[in-house]
Amino acid sequence: MTLTGNNSIIHLRLAPSKEPPQTLHGETFFTVLELKFQRNGLFLLDEPEAALSPQRQLAFLMLLHDVLRKHNDAQFIISTHSPVLLGYPEAQILSFDGEQLHEIRYEETAPMQIVRRFVNHRDRFLEELFGDTPMLFGEKRD
Repeated sequence: MTLTGNNSIIHLRLAPSKEPPQTLHGETFFTVLELKFQRNGLFLLDEPEAALSPQRQLAFLMLLHDVLRKHNDAQFIISTHSPVLLGYPEAQILSFDGEQLHEIRYEETAPMQIVRRFVNHRDRFLEELFGDTPMLFGEKRD
């Protein structure tokens, strides 16, 4: 594993290793994040939830909260599909859907709408998903 970066932007690059991992990928990833976030800076993260369980995503929210409280000049730009990470209080959520970049509320995000619909109406959701003409996201699938 190699870490590269400067004072304002962090780039994390994981190099392949010939040795078997001593810890799970998500645990290693989270440990690296904890170590790198101990200062001010601009942190760019691309779908960090891919390496984190739902419980670890909650721990990640706590880590973000702690970093932002301790370091006034820390900023995070996070590309995510996780309704957990999107739910950070007072986060500015930008959507790339449509022709123009625009700000949306948490409740308007597709990940939140899908999870809410699945949790609240799981049987109907799965019936539609596996049916002859499922209605995903309000549109009929051919």
